[in-house]
Amino acid sequence: MAIKYAPYFLLAFLAGVGVRSFFEVPQNWILGGLGLSGGILLVAAASSKISLSLPPQSGGARPRLEILSAAPATLLIFFFLLGALRFSIFENSIAKDELHNHYGELLTLKGQVIASEPKPNSARMILETDSGRLLVVSRPYPQYKYGDKLEIKGKIEEPENYAGFDVKKYLAKDKVYSQMIFPEIVEGESAVSSAKNKVLVLLFRVREKFERSIKNVLPEPHASLADGMLLGREGVLPQDIIDAFRNTSTIHILVLSGYNITIVGGALLAFFGFFLPQIFAWSISIFGILAFTLMTGAEPAAVRAAIMALIGLVALRAGRKTLPLLSLLWAAFFMILTNPMYLRFDRGFQLSSMATLGLILLSGFFQKKFWFFPKFLGIRETAAASASAQLFVLPLLTSWGNAVSIFSLPANILVVTAVPAVMFFGFLGALGGFISGVLGQALVAPAYILISCQLFLVKFFSGLI
Repeated sequence: MAIKYAPYFLLAFLAGVGVRSFFEVPQNWILGGLGLSGGILLVAAASSKISLSLPPQSGGARPRLEILSAAPATLLIFFFLLGALRFSIFENSIAKDELHNHYGELLTLKGQVIASEPKPNSARMILETDSGRLLVVSRPYPQYKYGDKLEIKGKIEEPENYAGFDVKKYLAKDKVYSQMIFPEIVEGESAVSSAKNKVLVLLFRVREKFERSIKNVLPEPHASLADGMLLGREGVLPQDIIDAFRNTSTIHILVLSGYNITIVGGALLAFFGFFLPQIFAWSISIFGILAFTLMTGAEPAAVRAAIMALIGLVALRAGRKTLPLLSLLWAAFFMILTNPMYLRFDRGFQLSSMATLGLILLSGFFQKKFWFFPKFLGIRETAAASASAQLFVLPLLTSWGNAVSIFSLPANILVVTAVPAVMFFGFLGALGGFISGVLGQALVAPAYILISCQLFLVKFFSGLI
């Protein structure tokens, strides 16, 4: 019974996490519910033994006690409450943070940069200090990197929700409960000498050199778009281009998620499977996913996206849907168990999960419907993967305030289908740029042409909305 009904129990756990993320429920109430349902389950277990010990009735059947019929529903409630409890425990971890006790105070703190992201008019960093993690909004330059040790001085503030978005809980998923806006920053030790994780420092340095090489061989905005598709960092894009991608619901190609990696992995599998044995095509696809993960610095978001992408690859080649669906469910369960905030407040996780679910359920259907796409070099399979994933991420994009129209699906099929080729030639061009600028520009030329077509398409479809 446990194995047969395990998927339902996992879904109940995830439902408990999701419902609790929307409603404030006292933890004592949840514990009380767990105690009550646990008691019912114990009585049911005892009744099962009593039922087995009773003499058989006429016909050989043993009498069944009524309490046993309530056991499956009670188990579902029990796992639902476990999910709610896991969210509450994680949410209450703010007690371990000391910075939230100093809101409104001027403090001088020392810490290490564990994440950084450039913005058009600012930069955002997560600083790990002895008192807790802190969001730091600073000026665009100088740029600080992973592992840099800094001393900052400014006012500790509580994050504020913005335009209906729960910023507090979005930051809480990374255990960040405080922020400093444009503090005075004194740079300390460099990352090479101060960082605890030298491997991550090395990976981030490789990524930075790779990004510089992309910017050397491609002009803007092509360089930022290629950077977004390759590494999930769109850089500084003009607002009109960002709006065009949002209006056509294609902005997700610039977000680090399993969506991009799955499409690319599937394209590699279909492309190399066209003229190589399947075992070699699978090996190349898996290597491509692992290489992408390392190039992004093996951040948690990239690792989660890679796991979802591998499940998506299984879905593209599996004869049955059961195995990929169970794999997706177990992967989501363990990720949410580790950090329940991902379910509602991590957009990368949501995109990865829904895109993978779309691939599992609809990729075969669209491959049959897209008969007019050539099978050559996996073009039909890539288009089918794009369409199936897009249908399942549309509700997410709508809930995030992105425009969705009748042109969203064709725009995605045309724009996303080119992503694998853009990433392939962008990667080659960046590698060539390490040797020679001329060589890098020659190798990246196909990516430049494809990105130009993508820009034309998103502007064209955006103009129709």
